[in-house]
Amino acid sequence: MTNSPNVRRRSLIAACSAHAIHDGLTDVIYVLLPVWQAQFAISLAMVGLLRGAYSGMMAGFQLLASRLAKRWGRERMLIGGTALAGIAYLISGMAGGLTVLLISLLLGGLGASTQHPLASSIVTDTHEAGGGVKEALAQYNFAGDIGKTLVPGAVGLLLVVVSWQASVVLIGCPRPRRRRCCCGGCCRRRRSRPIIGRSRPGWWPARARPAACARSSPPACSTARYAWAS
Repeated sequence: MTNSPNVRRRSLIAACSAHAIHDGLTDVIYVLLPVWQAQFAISLAMVGLLRGAYSGMMAGFQLLASRLAKRWGRERMLIGGTALAGIAYLISGMAGGLTVLLISLLLGGLGASTQHPLASSIVTDTHEAGGGVKEALAQYNFAGDIGKTLVPGAVGLLLVVVSWQASVVLIGCPRPRRRRCCCGGCCRRRRSRPIIGRSRPGWWPARARPAACARSSPPACSTARYAWAS
């Protein structure tokens, strides 16, 4: 079955975004390792242990992530792994000791283990029937390099003005999404009450206002249609 161009485009954008985010979160550790060494007064051996904990978890659980994706779905596993990686950085930003920091890196590596096997398989499956697999995988791989450049560079600049805890929490926080009104904006409050049949600057009704909208009920207001002037 051939996927539509819209499905292939959305799958590629999602996979590239996940690759950029995960590779950026993985390489930002190199920026933070010297800071952690000075903060917790640890040896170079412990610095290597912190880096190895993240890499070991990420590499060791990739096969397990592929098997779990057959049961729970690749999209759910990829979203859950990305969320777990972000939560891990939130925990590391609030870490008061080396033990909590090590646990957070283990969780981050566990979340990052879902990206490579699942995102690449999504790109391959959606582009295989319609062609263009090589070009799609090339763009997917290049997106990871973009994340490796932008995220560590941004954290390095943030360290100049804020603490490392604030920088780590900032990259781990999810971005809030703007939600639209379920009734299409017709229930927005206005100071002036509209007068039916008389035009006012900036607003005029397309038809008589239904009685349900007068009670400001969002489900009933979804059927109302108004023309708002820009």
